[in-house]
Amino acid sequence: MRVNFYIDPEHKEHVDFFLKKIEPWHQKIAANLQQDATFIWGYREETAAPLEFKKIVRFFTEDKYVFCSATDQGSFKVKKRIYQLAKELPDQFIQVSSSEIVNFNFVDHLEMSSAGAIIIRLINDETALVSRRFVKELKRRLKL
Repeated sequence: MRVNFYIDPEHKEHVDFFLKKIEPWHQKIAANLQQDATFIWGYREETAAPLEFKKIVRFFTEDKYVFCSATDQGSFKVKKRIYQLAKELPDQFIQVSSSEIVNFNFVDHLEMSSAGAIIIRLINDETALVSRRFVKELKRRLKL
């Protein structure tokens, strides 16, 4: 595929795609280009804080609430559901179960159990269990 960049400070930025047919990865690129958000609001007690995506380790559910774990700020409650986050988050995030999304920039290593389960060890000593339903997508994204 040929890629061209035309630099012209006089024109407003835009992107055009010339395709024979549209694939899911084309749609993902278009969604990422249109995405302006680099943070999400997190809530703790009576405070709200903007949490940058690059500092978020994972999103997880606990007691019917969604939380995110940030590297330097601890855990915050988030007002979105896991399925909504999975659609809106940048590419470094991948859903590993119906209750958890992991930022792969913070993965230390993967462990394969004898029963075939995959356990993700994060750099902050947290773990995430990959459910069977999400193993195929995980392998595809990691090119395993």
